[in-house]
Amino acid sequence: MKKRVTPKDELARAIADLERKEAIQLREIQETYAAVSESLKPLNLVKSGVRSVFSGENKEDLVNGLIGLGTGFLSRKLLLGKANGVVGKTVGKAIQWGMAGLVSKNAEKIKEKAGHIIDTLFKKKKQHTNHTPASRAQGSTP
Repeated sequence: MKKRVTPKDELARAIADLERKEAIQLREIQETYAAVSESLKPLNLVKSGVRSVFSGENKEDLVNGLIGLGTGFLSRKLLLGKANGVVGKTVGKAIQWGMAGLVSKNAEKIKEKAGHIIDTLFKKKKQHTNHTPASRAQGSTP
């Protein structure tokens, strides 16, 4: 809404109000520009990307993806070794990415099975004896 300004004093007051408003808006624009330009610096973009990747909600997906990529790379090296030709390299990459996709989709099941296998391989057998060792029975301490 436009004000109808008639006297000279009201005109000067309206001009002063508009100049203050202009200064406030200019300061806000400068602050916003500084914040946006700071957040768009390459280093800050990388930092925010890394933070979002390693956040709690994405951690499990990241681990699954890394397991898949590692398994894909390992399977390519085990199956083909060092491929010299174009066809060998293409087949190797296809195997690698296929295995990576397969493993990352089924990572939970694979981790569970691998955990059971590791537990059975490295499980310590408990000694079922009812007597105390001789050193403790005599009251000596090691």
